[in-house]
Amino acid sequence: MILVPQLPEKVQFVLNFSFPMVTKLCEKSAREAFEGGRPGYDKEKLFGWLLVKKVTNWDYQTIASMAEVSHPTLIRANELFLKKNIYRRVFVKLVKTAYRRGLIQGEYVALDSSFVETFSKRQEEGSGDWSGHKKAYGFKLHLLVDVKTKFPMALIVGGGTSHDSPYAIPLLKKGRSWLKRVGYVLADKGYDDCDIVSWIVKNLKAKAAIPMRKKDYRGKGHTSRYGNVVNWRLKAVGRTFKKSILKKRTEIEGCFSRLKRTFHLGHEETRGIIAFAKNVYLTLISYMLKLFDIAGITQV
Repeated sequence: MILVPQLPEKVQFVLNFSFPMVTKLCEKSAREAFEGGRPGYDKEKLFGWLLVKKVTNWDYQTIASMAEVSHPTLIRANELFLKKNIYRRVFVKLVKTAYRRGLIQGEYVALDSSFVETFSKRQEEGSGDWSGHKKAYGFKLHLLVDVKTKFPMALIVGGGTSHDSPYAIPLLKKGRSWLKRVGYVLADKGYDDCDIVSWIVKNLKAKAAIPMRKKDYRGKGHTSRYGNVVNWRLKAVGRTFKKSILKKRTEIEGCFSRLKRTFHLGHEETRGIIAFAKNVYLTLISYMLKLFDIAGITQV
C-alpha cells in the first residue's frame, strides 16, 4: 500500500498564490554573486512553506520534512525575509491589490490593538514590564482595518505595556494612501485624545467615532448627566456619537479573534519582539490571502 500525503484542506488556498517578487527581492547583489557560494534554495518556495507552517501551526521539523529542506534552512529564511523587509513589502503589495480590486473600500475604518502574551510567560526582549491590566508579559499588535471587509491596511508592533493612543496617528499615516474615501475613523475610549480627533478632521476630512471618557468632562458638583457641558461640547467637535456607527467598531475585534483562533497568532513557540513581528506578518499575510481566496481573487 502506498500512502500519498496531501496538504489539509484548510491550507489549500495557499497553493493558489505565487510570489515571484520574493525571488526578485532576494536576488544576490553583484558583489555577493561575485563572491560565489552555494546557490541556495528557492526563496519563493520557502516563503510558501512558512505560510503553510503558519496556517497549520506545525513545528519547523514537520514542515521542513514536507519541504525536503532542513529546519534551520526555514528558520534562516524567516529571518532573511524580515531583515530584507520582504514581509513588509508583500504586506503592502497585498493591500495595494485589495484596494485596487475593491476589498478595501475605506468608508469606515477602525483601529485597535490586541495583546499577545509572551511564550515564556516572562519578560522577553521588547515586551516591556508586567502589564497590570492583562496580568501578564506580552506584546501588542496595533492594526488599522477596513470595517466592512475586515481587510488590514496598516500595522505597528509594540510592547505589551504601551498605551494605544500614541500609535493612532502613526498608524493612520501608514494607511493614509487607502483612506481617500474615508468618512469615519472608529476606535474605543483608549483613543480619546483631542490631538487624534483633530488630526483625523484636518488631514483625513473625516469624523472620529471615538467615545469620550466620562472623567474627562464630568466636573466636580455637576448637575447635568454630561457634567461640564462646555468642556463636553469642545471635546465633541469633529466626533460622531451615533450608535449605528459606533457599534461598527466591534468588527475589528472579530478580525483579531480570527487571527488568533484560525491563524494561531500567539500560539508560536518563539521569544522576543523580533520573532513576534515575523509571526505577525506571516499571520496577516495568510489571513489576507484567505480573504482573496474567498473573493475569488488568485492573482496578486
